Amino acid sequence: MDPKDEIKAKLDIVAVIGEYLELKPAGMHGFRALCPFHAEKSPSFHVSSDRQIFHCFGCSEGGDIFTFVQKMEGMDFPEVLMHLGKKAGVEIKRFSTTEGNTKQRLMTIHELATSFYKKVLQSSTGSQVARDYLANRGITSALIETFGIGFAPDDWSMLSDTLLKRGFSEAELVQAGLSLKKKSGSGVIDRFRARIMIPLRDQHGNTVGFTGRQLPGADSSMGKYVNSPETPIYHKGRLVYGLDLAKRAIKDKHGVIVMEGNLDVVASYKIGVQNVVACSGTALTQDQLELLKRYTDTVVFCFDRDAAGLTAAKKGVSIARSLGFDCRAISLPTDVKDPDDLVQKNPDAWKALSEASVPFMQYLFDRTLFNRDISNVDDKRVISQELLPAIGEVTDVVEREHWLAKLASLLNIDLAILRTAIKQTTPSPSLLRRGESSVSSNSKTIQPIKLGKKDQVLLVLIGSILNDEVNRAYVRKQLESTVIDNEAIQNLYKFLEETYTSDIGTAKTQAFFAKARNILQSDPLKESLLSLLDESSLIAEQQFENLSPASCLTQLNMLFETLHATDRQSKRSVLAQKLRQAEDAGDVDAVNKLLTELN
Repeated sequence: MDPKDEIKAKLDIVAVIGEYLELKPAGMHGFRALCPFHAEKSPSFHVSSDRQIFHCFGCSEGGDIFTFVQKMEGMDFPEVLMHLGKKAGVEIKRFSTTEGNTKQRLMTIHELATSFYKKVLQSSTGSQVARDYLANRGITSALIETFGIGFAPDDWSMLSDTLLKRGFSEAELVQAGLSLKKKSGSGVIDRFRARIMIPLRDQHGNTVGFTGRQLPGADSSMGKYVNSPETPIYHKGRLVYGLDLAKRAIKDKHGVIVMEGNLDVVASYKIGVQNVVACSGTALTQDQLELLKRYTDTVVFCFDRDAAGLTAAKKGVSIARSLGFDCRAISLPTDVKDPDDLVQKNPDAWKALSEASVPFMQYLFDRTLFNRDISNVDDKRVISQELLPAIGEVTDVVEREHWLAKLASLLNIDLAILRTAIKQTTPSPSLLRRGESSVSSNSKTIQPIKLGKKDQVLLVLIGSILNDEVNRAYVRKQLESTVIDNEAIQNLYKFLEETYTSDIGTAKTQAFFAKARNILQSDPLKESLLSLLDESSLIAEQQFENLSPASCLTQLNMLFETLHATDRQSKRSVLAQKLRQAEDAGDVDAVNKLLTELN
């Protein structure tokens, strides 16, 4: 069996898309969700478990399991084949493209490096101090295995030498970010030495980089943390640490908790709070938030209590709001510096806090008012300068008025004055609407084809040819004498007629649809009809689902009557226009003839 077909046979499109979107049942065989490829408030994105396809009736994006992952991940087809093959347990040959080969080799290097670091941590006598450090932090062997934690030996080139023996070049090791060229002479040395190694994994669980944490007591001039540099497979601003493990918990909890440090995530995970990720000590980027948007609409910030943590949280919230997130926050006790610290001191307190987030504006009010005197004019000025711009970013009018009224009450200032002041700090309407109009960076802006009433009816009828074995002959007979003006629909109809009559053995619904789709996919000249084929099949599925054959026939006759009525109305309009032209020209014979036709 072809690997692509084998993957399709083993993976259900509903399960795969369900990892990205919150799908809700829509009929016996269908599901729907908000489309990830264009902004919308009502779901028009449909997935068919029966057909193993998806289609958005809002933007016309559609396809199969491969198309969806390609569009969501920004991968080319060989990369998608490798990714889904791994998920399905189907062996795929190496990439055929130069870029694909490079990425695959870098992935392999990181897999080998992960195994190397883990083995060093587990069995090397020089790693005892690292094992003791992890044990003192409550990081068990099970957690070490879950997160792939290892240890880089205090050796100049042990990892590099190991990878060179496996057939990788020095240039590849440098490109992977694991080795450095020697300052003098030839050869390479290891980038990471004598550090706890934390793999940085993408949302699929592939290791693409590392964070190396220094052990206590080491030379602080070398930096507490050393991270992999940007590489063809690792981009710091796009990776969300821990997302590969947190996806299911995020969906179950209907929200994601974002923290600064990787070890915050590990600490939280060990006590059962698992809808947690980290942004590695920086403000969340738009790419990271768009990635999280695939799994939830609620983001909970829990950054360190210092000024840098608050600044990073505010920057992240500004972007998150523009993308339509519900932004919330967790306020840590004043005697702890981060979630990891709280878990070590009082794990039950962290469990409770993880369930007790507050709106981010409430958190910002509390942080801004802390240790400030609202009767002091200088403190009042600082408070207003801090809170007014943030209130101005709130897109919901009711919520914005709530916080504005609260600020006016706290500062004992007339609400109207603050409304005037906020206009100077409120983003432009185009920015406020960004959350409604923004499209993911890996998707394109699509203008769906607007179909008239007749074309919409024709699509349902053509879809019934695909789906309805009982009434198929009747529909085909009726459509023989129908004039199809839309060229694309006409081409689809002719193609289906040719496909059906060429091999009557595939006339069973599933076989007929699958054959038609495979032909369109493999023919570049006909591939443009693929989306129309999927759309017609899904429309018909929704129209006739749960109806008996007799009820289906009744509905079909109503559709044909609508078709004929639309044709009659169109002919009347044409004749009326010709009649007016004949009257203007004084052509009595033409007027009489047209009146007869019109009547």
